[in-house]
Amino acid sequence: MPRPPLSPLHRLYLHSALQSFVEAGGGIFIAGFLVSRGFSFPAALASFALIVLSRLALRGVILPLAVRVGVRNVLLIGIAVRAVSFALLPLVHEVGPLLALFLAVSGLGSVLYWTAWHGFLPALTDTGRGGQQISMQQATSALVGIAAPALGGLLLAHGGPGAAFAVITALQLASALPLLGAPNPAIDPAAALEPGVAAYARRLYFNEGFHSGCAVVIWNLALFASLGEHFDQFGAAMAAAGVAAAAGGLLVGRLIDGGRPSHSLVIAYGAAALALAVKGTALGHPLLAVAATALGALVVPMTSTAMLAPLYAMARQGPCVLRFSMATEGGWDLGCSAACLTAAALLAGGADFRLPILLGLAPIGAMAWMLGRWYARQPSPA
Repeated sequence: MPRPPLSPLHRLYLHSALQSFVEAGGGIFIAGFLVSRGFSFPAALASFALIVLSRLALRGVILPLAVRVGVRNVLLIGIAVRAVSFALLPLVHEVGPLLALFLAVSGLGSVLYWTAWHGFLPALTDTGRGGQQISMQQATSALVGIAAPALGGLLLAHGGPGAAFAVITALQLASALPLLGAPNPAIDPAAALEPGVAAYARRLYFNEGFHSGCAVVIWNLALFASLGEHFDQFGAAMAAAGVAAAAGGLLVGRLIDGGRPSHSLVIAYGAAALALAVKGTALGHPLLAVAATALGALVVPMTSTAMLAPLYAMARQGPCVLRFSMATEGGWDLGCSAACLTAAALLAGGADFRLPILLGLAPIGAMAWMLGRWYARQPSPA
């Protein structure tokens, strides 16, 4: 008896699992890899910031492309370009043309993939169960994050960057397979956004980007330094943290859909503030740093679910989810690049990693306040 075809949501979860392996097994090592090639910590952070900033300049290509080929196909193109960027990374040995090429290709692949993804995902999830569906996707990603960083670290440490990033390139290409039979949302060429909603979402994304820069990008580099710049030890620490992350988003998703979003905000952003404070005190103590990483990993799916559920609801309420994504994701780019460049300047000036990490406490408070106001204006579920 033939098996029934995969539903769009199951295709989404399968793609998320493969994409999460790419991010956790390869993406998290990019800054550390540049350091291993002789880049200073400020230079590695500035390089990452340039990738993120390039997305602002490149995002304008997405709308005409999506009108022509559809949102899913833009996503597939982004996957292919990202695969090329991972293949290029082992060739980078110093500041020069190959670094510039890697940064440009990585920025293009990133903007095509993530902008299309945040326009594609709301089209497949439901308003009434969006919290649970997004949290399930986050939990799927977190489960993969248990094994992926350990394997990525071992490959880098013992197989070399060529073998490690060849595997990541192949997995990035494989992540396109579940999407081939998924719906391809069309784009209305004449749709227009409500400016107030887009501006609100852009500010929310800016704060999330700054927080992610401090709590993820800068912290991962600080952890890499604390563990003696050993890829296998760094990967093992991230794998241990993945165990904590696996269940974090499910609770928040149920609270959101069950009519208790204010509880989700207290749990998610209270835990985020605690995790960042612990990270700020854990540097120089490897075991405490690993524990802080586990706490931070628990927080990521919780805060992602608490923020993305309302953002996707806003996107679905508007006339075009892709335009909403294009108009708002630039805020994340500015926030994350601002955090990385601030940290690069502080480190170049003689500071350690503590201050750049703790700067992320301010956007945590801002996001909790903004989301609390938004949830207060929504009708209570029946």
